[in-house]
Amino acid sequence: MFGGVYLAYEAGEKVLEYFGFHNTHKEESTSIAKTEAEILLIEKSKIKSAILTDFILSIEIVIMALGTVLEQALAIQIIAVTFVAFLVTVGVYGIVALLVRMDDFGFKLIEIAQDTKPLLKKIGETLVVALPKVIRVLTFLGTLAMFLVAGGIFLHNIELIHHTLAFMPSILSELLFGFTLGMLSVGIHQMIKKVF
Repeated sequence: MFGGVYLAYEAGEKVLEYFGFHNTHKEESTSIAKTEAEILLIEKSKIKSAILTDFILSIEIVIMALGTVLEQALAIQIIAVTFVAFLVTVGVYGIVALLVRMDDFGFKLIEIAQDTKPLLKKIGETLVVALPKVIRVLTFLGTLAMFLVAGGIFLHNIELIHHTLAFMPSILSELLFGFTLGMLSVGIHQMIKKVF
């Protein structure tokens, strides 16, 4: 449940930052990094945050997978959870890792093609230009996934919430509750920061 709140909080922060209402990285975005060390420090902070979020999201997905086979024999539980953990780790994060490196692959194709292979050069240029768009889509899908997982955790574990939102399709109720939880948790965090 705490992991669900954290995921909703992270997703809520992303939505508010996108619309310009909330910026946790204000110092980073308004000041220009003067040295390579400062740039590396900012990147290290962002990477650490992304790893923590992905770790919690992975744990929540594995726990949900375990919940679906809880009534089965121990061997089935182990196989199911191992399969889901492998699928999440290799399938999802492996594909994301490849996508994030596609600009490097594009630059390599451009270098190999030079001016003698126009098709290869065009493919490389397309990969380089497409990367920012792919990152935006992944960010949107990741934020949506965090809201859905957070909402799903609460809807499947708290009967009152589940019954209150039972009139909606499951995916919409999970998204709505995850979004509401995210906005509330960001608001509460901001109030606590102002008090202290």
